[in-house]
This record gives sequence, C-alpha cells and structure tokens, in this order.
Amino acid sequence: MKSKYLKLLKFFDSYTDQFNLEKNKDQKNINLKIDHSHRVVENMEEIIAEMNLIKSDQYLAKIIALLHDIGRFKQYQQYKTFSDYKSEDHGLLGVKLLREKKLLEDLSISDQQIIYQAIKEHNQASLDVKKFQNEKELLFAKLIRDADKLDIFNIFVERFKKGSQKDYIYKLTEDPKINDEIYEKVLKREAINYDKLQTINDLKAMQLGWLYDINFKETMEIIKKRDYIKAIYNSMDQSSRAEEIYDQIKKDLL
Repeated sequence: MKSKYLKLLKFFDSYTDQFNLEKNKDQKNINLKIDHSHRVVENMEEIIAEMNLIKSDQYLAKIIALLHDIGRFKQYQQYKTFSDYKSEDHGLLGVKLLREKKLLEDLSISDQQIIYQAIKEHNQASLDVKKFQNEKELLFAKLIRDADKLDIFNIFVERFKKGSQKDYIYKLTEDPKINDEIYEKVLKREAINYDKLQTINDLKAMQLGWLYDINFKETMEIIKKRDYIKAIYNSMDQSSRAEEIYDQIKKDLL
C-alpha cells in the first residue's frame, strides 16, 4: 500500500500540473487546493499517529487524504467556483475521475469501495451511516472529514487573524448578527449547509458548531493544541448569541 500511495502521489502532482489557468486569481485558487490536499495528508498523519491502525490502513488513509479533493480542479476549471451547489458535487467528480482513469483497479474491491465512499461523502453536511456497508468504510469516511476540517479551520483562522475575511468570503455580508436559523442549529448541535449562511458571523458560528462533527479524540486534541476555537470566537463581532454559542462549546467539548 505504501508503493501505491507513492504512485498516486506522482499522479496527483502530474495531474494538477496540467491546470495552468490564464488569470492569476484562478491559478492562485488552483494552487490553494493543491496545497490544501498536501496539508490534509499531514493532518491525517497526525490524527492516526496514535491510533492502532496497521501500516496498510495508514497508507489507505493517506491515499484518501491526498485524493479527497481531486474533483476540485476540473470543477474550478469549468465553473470558476468551488461552490458545489452552484456547479457540481466535487466528491462525485473526484470518484468519476478515479474510475475513468482506472487508478484504483489494482487494489482490492473492499479498499476501492472504502476510498470511493470516503471521497464521495467527505463533503456532505453530515454522514448518513446507512450509505456505508460496514464499520471500516465508515471509519475512513470519518477520518477524512476530520483531517479535512482541520485544514479548513487552519485556512479560515489564519485569514481571520489577518482581518482579510472580506475578500475571501465575498458573498457574505459584514452584518454583525448571527441569523436565527444558524444560531438555533448550532445550539441544537445540528449540521448547517453553506447555502444557509448570510453573514460572516453566520460562517464563524457554523465553524464553532463543527466541533460537534469531530469524530476522534485525537482530532479534538489537535484542535485544542492549535487553539482554533478561541481564535474563531475572538474574531467574531461580539454579541450575546456569539457568547452563548462559545460558552456551550466550551462546556460540551473543551
């Protein structure tokens, strides 16, 4: 499985090198996804370091981390957006690409299914356990969701610290409020879709609520170590709703 991972790493690099877009802004977005994919591999390595996974499963987890966003590149090339609801589901695009190029056919059927399901489901608002054939499939889907979220936390927190969220979250208003639906869903520990967001503080409240979708204690320890939750809260326009959400998160999880 190690040699398979290294072969797929070479494929990833050669495949993404093909995306040379004319506008600097567009190429920057492509490069962001390349860098993101590599960081998710690093996050995966950190999460599983203390887990009792055999070596082949460790590399299986790294393969999923490397390829989880492989559909993003054609998505952006064609639609100039990373918004699934404005274009196509990038998880499904990734699975389609892997099947078309027959990249996994030398793996066992069970390993192929684990990879396909993890990539297909990693970007859903929540996991539907009925879509998985067994606990091992579900395990790897949970792992990639955690590894992915760690880097999404990292990307946003760095931008929040720099005060540069306006140019990145360009469709959200700077209205300081947290809207009713977002506020209520976070307090109820329910999943939120991006298309429900209206304000930057809605986004930040949603991100605090992501803590309820973290699957492994190893991931939670990394989040605590990196101090993401406090950083998100400190970047918010302070309000009673923001404070209530933060207090609940601290009580439940920190």
